[in-house]
Amino acid sequence: MSGVMDSLARTPTGRWSVWKFNWLANHKIIRALEQARVHARGVLLDVGCGSRPFARVFEGRVERYLGTDLAASRFLGGTAPDAYARAEQLPFRDGSVDTVLGLSMLTYLPEPLRMLEEGRRVLRPGGTLLLEFTQMAPLHDEPHDYFRFTRYGAAWLLERAGFEPVEFLPIGGLWARVGLSTIAALNRINRGPTRVLTELPVRALYVVVQVLAEIMDRIFSSPREVLAHLVVARRRP
Repeated sequence: MSGVMDSLARTPTGRWSVWKFNWLANHKIIRALEQARVHARGVLLDVGCGSRPFARVFEGRVERYLGTDLAASRFLGGTAPDAYARAEQLPFRDGSVDTVLGLSMLTYLPEPLRMLEEGRRVLRPGGTLLLEFTQMAPLHDEPHDYFRFTRYGAAWLLERAGFEPVEFLPIGGLWARVGLSTIAALNRINRGPTRVLTELPVRALYVVVQVLAEIMDRIFSSPREVLAHLVVARRRP
Protein backbone atom coordinates (compact mmCIF):
# COMPACT_ATOMS: atom_id res chain seq x y z
CA MET A 1 0.00 0.00 0.00
CA SER A 2 1.02 3.58 -0.17
CA GLY A 3 1.72 6.17 2.48
CA VAL A 4 1.26 4.44 5.83
CA MET A 5 0.63 1.13 4.09
CA ASP A 6 3.73 1.37 1.90
CA SER A 7 6.26 1.54 4.69
CA LEU A 8 4.37 -0.91 6.87
CA ALA A 9 3.75 -3.50 4.19
CA ARG A 10 7.47 -4.00 3.63
CA THR A 11 8.23 -4.47 7.34
CA PRO A 12 7.79 -8.09 8.50
CA THR A 13 5.59 -8.79 11.50
CA GLY A 14 3.92 -11.79 13.08
CA ARG A 15 0.37 -12.74 12.19
CA TRP A 16 -0.86 -11.98 15.71
CA SER A 17 1.61 -9.18 16.67
CA VAL A 18 -1.23 -6.74 17.23
CA TRP A 19 0.89 -4.58 19.57
CA LYS A 20 3.15 -3.62 16.63
CA PHE A 21 2.24 -0.49 14.71
CA ASN A 22 2.38 -2.33 11.36
CA TRP A 23 0.15 -5.28 12.26
CA LEU A 24 -3.05 -3.99 10.63
CA ALA A 25 -1.43 -3.40 7.25
CA ASN A 26 0.40 -6.73 7.19
CA HIS A 27 -2.70 -8.58 8.36
CA LYS A 28 -4.73 -7.20 5.45
CA ILE A 29 -2.05 -7.93 2.87
CA ILE A 30 -1.39 -11.47 4.09
CA ARG A 31 -5.10 -12.29 3.96
CA ALA A 32 -5.31 -11.17 0.32
CA LEU A 33 -2.10 -12.99 -0.63
CA GLU A 34 -3.32 -16.22 0.96
CA GLN A 35 -6.41 -16.02 -1.24
CA ALA A 36 -4.34 -15.28 -4.34
CA ARG A 37 -1.53 -17.80 -3.77
CA VAL A 38 -3.45 -20.58 -5.53
CA HIS A 39 -2.73 -18.75 -8.79
CA ALA A 40 1.04 -18.65 -8.25
CA ARG A 41 3.33 -21.29 -9.73
CA GLY A 42 6.78 -21.98 -11.15
CA VAL A 43 9.30 -19.16 -10.98
CA LEU A 44 7.93 -16.11 -9.16
CA LEU A 45 9.43 -12.64 -9.62
CA ASP A 46 8.72 -10.11 -6.85
CA VAL A 47 9.13 -6.62 -8.35
CA GLY A 48 10.05 -4.14 -5.62
CA CYS A 49 10.68 -7.02 -3.24
CA GLY A 50 12.19 -5.13 -0.29
CA SER A 51 13.22 -7.67 2.36
CA ARG A 52 10.72 -10.22 0.92
CA PRO A 53 8.45 -10.21 3.99
CA PHE A 54 5.70 -12.18 2.23
CA ALA A 55 7.82 -14.88 0.57
CA ARG A 56 6.65 -17.40 3.17
CA VAL A 57 3.08 -17.08 1.86
CA PHE A 58 4.20 -18.73 -1.39
CA GLU A 59 6.18 -21.58 0.15
CA GLY A 60 5.07 -24.84 -1.44
CA ARG A 61 3.39 -23.01 -4.32
CA VAL A 62 6.37 -21.78 -6.36
CA GLU A 63 9.63 -23.47 -7.35
CA ARG A 64 11.80 -20.37 -7.09
CA TYR A 65 11.31 -16.89 -5.60
CA LEU A 66 13.26 -14.06 -7.27
CA GLY A 67 13.25 -10.40 -6.31
CA THR A 68 14.24 -7.05 -7.79
CA ASP A 69 14.42 -3.63 -6.19
CA LEU A 70 16.24 -0.33 -6.40
CA ALA A 71 19.70 -0.08 -4.85
CA ALA A 72 18.48 2.95 -2.90
CA SER A 73 15.36 1.23 -1.54
CA ARG A 74 14.88 1.79 2.18
CA PHE A 75 12.91 -1.46 2.42
CA LEU A 76 15.77 -3.88 1.67
CA GLY A 77 16.71 -4.23 5.33
CA GLY A 78 20.24 -5.31 4.51
CA THR A 79 19.02 -8.11 2.22
CA ALA A 80 20.20 -7.85 -1.38
CA PRO A 81 17.71 -8.68 -4.15
CA ASP A 82 18.56 -11.03 -6.99
CA ALA A 83 18.90 -7.97 -9.24
CA TYR A 84 18.83 -4.22 -8.85
CA ALA A 85 16.42 -2.87 -11.43
CA ARG A 86 13.55 -0.50 -12.11
CA ALA A 87 10.12 -2.05 -12.56
CA GLU A 88 9.99 -0.67 -16.11
CA GLN A 89 13.30 -2.31 -17.11
CA LEU A 90 13.57 -5.84 -15.74
CA PRO A 91 16.82 -7.72 -16.47
CA PHE A 92 15.12 -10.98 -17.44
CA ARG A 93 14.53 -12.69 -20.77
CA ASP A 94 11.18 -12.69 -22.52
CA GLY A 95 8.87 -15.41 -21.15
CA SER A 96 11.30 -16.47 -18.41
CA VAL A 97 9.02 -16.45 -15.33
CA ASP A 98 5.62 -17.92 -14.47
CA THR A 99 4.36 -15.42 -11.86
CA VAL A 100 5.01 -11.71 -11.34
CA LEU A 101 4.21 -10.14 -7.96
CA GLY A 102 4.08 -6.40 -7.29
CA LEU A 103 3.14 -4.86 -3.92
CA SER A 104 3.30 -1.29 -2.65
CA MET A 105 5.13 0.08 -5.66
CA LEU A 106 2.80 1.08 -8.50
CA THR A 107 1.98 4.55 -7.14
CA TYR A 108 5.70 5.43 -7.35
CA LEU A 109 5.81 4.96 -11.12
CA PRO A 110 5.08 7.97 -13.37
CA GLU A 111 4.19 5.53 -16.19
CA PRO A 112 2.56 2.49 -14.57
CA LEU A 113 1.56 1.03 -17.94
CA ARG A 114 5.25 0.49 -18.72
CA MET A 115 5.60 -1.73 -15.65
CA LEU A 116 2.60 -3.78 -16.74
CA GLU A 117 4.00 -4.16 -20.25
CA GLU A 118 7.36 -5.21 -18.83
CA GLY A 119 5.64 -7.70 -16.54
CA ARG A 120 3.88 -9.18 -19.55
CA ARG A 121 7.16 -9.40 -21.45
CA VAL A 122 8.93 -11.52 -18.82
CA LEU A 123 5.90 -13.76 -18.20
CA ARG A 124 5.37 -16.95 -20.14
CA PRO A 125 2.10 -17.17 -22.14
CA GLY A 126 -0.66 -17.85 -19.64
CA GLY A 127 1.52 -16.61 -16.78
CA THR A 128 0.02 -14.86 -13.75
CA LEU A 129 0.35 -11.29 -12.52
CA LEU A 130 -0.44 -10.53 -8.86
CA LEU A 131 -0.45 -6.74 -8.57
CA GLU A 132 -1.65 -4.36 -5.87
CA PHE A 133 -3.49 -1.23 -7.01
CA THR A 134 -3.81 1.40 -4.28
CA GLN A 135 -7.13 3.24 -4.20
CA MET A 136 -7.16 5.16 -0.92
CA ALA A 137 -4.04 6.58 0.74
CA PRO A 138 -2.68 9.97 1.87
CA LEU A 139 -0.05 11.82 -0.13
CA HIS A 140 3.40 10.42 0.66
CA ASP A 141 7.04 10.44 -0.42
CA GLU A 142 6.60 13.64 -2.41
CA PRO A 143 7.29 14.35 -5.23
CA HIS A 144 7.32 10.65 -6.26
CA ASP A 145 3.67 9.87 -5.52
CA TYR A 146 1.74 9.83 -8.77
CA PHE A 147 -1.49 7.80 -8.89
CA ARG A 148 -4.44 6.11 -7.17
CA PHE A 149 -6.46 3.41 -8.95
CA THR A 150 -10.10 2.34 -8.92
CA ARG A 151 -10.76 -1.27 -9.90
CA TYR A 152 -12.02 0.03 -13.25
CA GLY A 153 -8.83 1.97 -13.88
CA ALA A 154 -6.84 -1.11 -12.90
CA ALA A 155 -8.83 -3.27 -15.32
CA TRP A 156 -8.31 -0.74 -18.13
CA LEU A 157 -4.54 -0.66 -17.61
CA LEU A 158 -4.30 -4.45 -17.42
CA GLU A 159 -6.30 -4.99 -20.59
CA ARG A 160 -4.29 -2.30 -22.38
CA ALA A 161 -1.06 -4.13 -21.42
CA GLY A 162 -2.29 -7.51 -22.65
CA PHE A 163 -3.69 -9.06 -19.47
CA GLU A 164 -7.05 -10.59 -18.65
CA PRO A 165 -8.20 -9.68 -15.10
CA VAL A 166 -9.26 -12.82 -13.24
CA GLU A 167 -10.00 -11.66 -9.68
CA PHE A 168 -10.08 -8.45 -7.64
CA LEU A 169 -9.32 -9.02 -3.97
CA PRO A 170 -10.09 -6.02 -1.72
CA ILE A 171 -7.50 -5.04 0.90
CA GLY A 172 -9.02 -3.20 3.86
CA GLY A 173 -11.57 -0.42 3.89
CA LEU A 174 -12.43 2.96 5.34
CA TRP A 175 -12.05 1.90 8.97
CA ALA A 176 -8.66 0.37 8.23
CA ARG A 177 -7.67 3.69 6.67
CA VAL A 178 -8.71 5.52 9.85
CA GLY A 179 -6.87 2.99 12.00
CA LEU A 180 -3.66 3.24 9.96
CA SER A 181 -3.68 7.03 10.11
CA THR A 182 -4.22 6.89 13.87
CA ILE A 183 -1.38 4.48 14.54
CA ALA A 184 0.91 6.51 12.25
CA ALA A 185 0.17 9.55 14.43
CA LEU A 186 0.85 7.52 17.58
CA ASN A 187 4.13 6.30 16.10
CA ARG A 188 5.27 9.89 15.58
CA ILE A 189 4.65 10.52 19.28
CA ASN A 190 6.57 7.41 20.31
CA ARG A 191 10.01 8.73 19.32
CA GLY A 192 12.96 10.62 20.73
CA PRO A 193 14.04 11.04 24.34
CA THR A 194 10.49 10.79 25.70
CA ARG A 195 10.03 7.27 24.30
CA VAL A 196 10.90 5.78 27.68
CA LEU A 197 7.65 7.31 28.92
CA THR A 198 5.47 6.81 25.84
CA GLU A 199 6.42 3.27 24.77
CA LEU A 200 4.02 1.24 26.96
CA PRO A 201 0.93 3.47 26.65
CA VAL A 202 1.42 3.83 22.89
CA ARG A 203 1.80 0.06 22.47
CA ALA A 204 -1.42 -0.43 24.43
CA LEU A 205 -3.15 2.06 22.15
CA TYR A 206 -1.84 0.20 19.09
CA VAL A 207 -3.71 -2.88 20.29
CA VAL A 208 -6.95 -1.00 20.97
CA VAL A 209 -6.91 0.98 17.71
CA GLN A 210 -5.96 -1.92 15.48
CA VAL A 211 -8.40 -4.42 16.95
CA LEU A 212 -11.22 -1.87 16.83
CA ALA A 213 -10.37 -0.89 13.24
CA GLU A 214 -10.32 -4.56 12.21
CA ILE A 215 -13.73 -5.24 13.79
CA MET A 216 -15.33 -2.11 12.30
CA ASP A 217 -13.79 -2.85 8.91
CA ARG A 218 -15.42 -6.28 8.85
CA ILE A 219 -18.83 -5.00 9.97
CA PHE A 220 -18.99 -1.94 7.72
CA SER A 221 -17.03 -3.10 4.67
CA SER A 222 -17.95 -1.59 1.30
CA PRO A 223 -16.57 -2.48 -2.15
CA ARG A 224 -16.61 1.25 -2.96
CA GLU A 225 -14.24 2.14 -0.11
CA VAL A 226 -11.12 -0.03 -0.11
CA LEU A 227 -7.50 0.71 0.63
CA ALA A 228 -6.43 -1.25 -2.43
CA HIS A 229 -7.14 -4.22 -4.65
CA LEU A 230 -4.83 -7.17 -5.14
CA VAL A 231 -5.59 -8.09 -8.74
CA VAL A 232 -4.99 -11.52 -10.22
CA ALA A 233 -4.52 -11.28 -14.00
CA ARG A 234 -3.56 -13.73 -16.72
CA ARG A 235 -1.14 -12.92 -19.54
CA ARG A 236 -2.82 -13.18 -22.90
CA PRO A 237 -0.97 -15.07 -25.67
